[in-house]
Amino acid sequence: MAHPDEIKGPEADALPDTATLPAELAALYLCISPAQLADLRKSKRPEGRAGNGPSIIKPVEGGPAGPKDPVLYKLGTLREFAKAHAAPSAFDGALNSGMPGWVSAKLPFFAEREPRIKRGKRVLIGGAWDRADPLREKRFKELAKGRIRFTSLTCAEAAASLWADVASHSAFAERGLALLRSETQAIEAALAETAQLAAASSPDAAG
Repeated sequence: MAHPDEIKGPEADALPDTATLPAELAALYLCISPAQLADLRKSKRPEGRAGNGPSIIKPVEGGPAGPKDPVLYKLGTLREFAKAHAAPSAFDGALNSGMPGWVSAKLPFFAEREPRIKRGKRVLIGGAWDRADPLREKRFKELAKGRIRFTSLTCAEAAASLWADVASHSAFAERGLALLRSETQAIEAALAETAQLAAASSPDAAG
């Protein structure tokens, strides 16, 4: 077995399964809302009604019990749940819903902790919902340690924000630019058809 100091690759950048995350970050890890996560820790009967059945996701037992204390989740539990529920999330649906989703749906983005330039402009790092991102585990480790933060933005806002690297910004922004090109082409095509319709119904055309 390799010495901990010799571990390299994604495992070295990831938090261990025994690490705990507060509910807000746990929900972010699972690509669901905090309200959905709260619902998942309620006991349910097999038919889905509230009852005395087992919780779907159990928070850490023996932790803070006060109503104002944070609920904590073991990362290993979250990883197991994520593997068992790998279907596209609501964030994925919003991202792929075309222009309406691009300009209206809020998605979570990793961002640098402090503004880099004047006027407090945020500097984005990547999409926090993107479970296919090979750097996601590393970024959650940085997030849990307070080295970075996350912010909720529409895709349009994110594309118009500053990013930590050009390649990530370009790849993300191209999706919005493609949508804009498609919208522009549709509008131009409709204008051309309107012109043809007007020309066909004009008195000169009828004569």
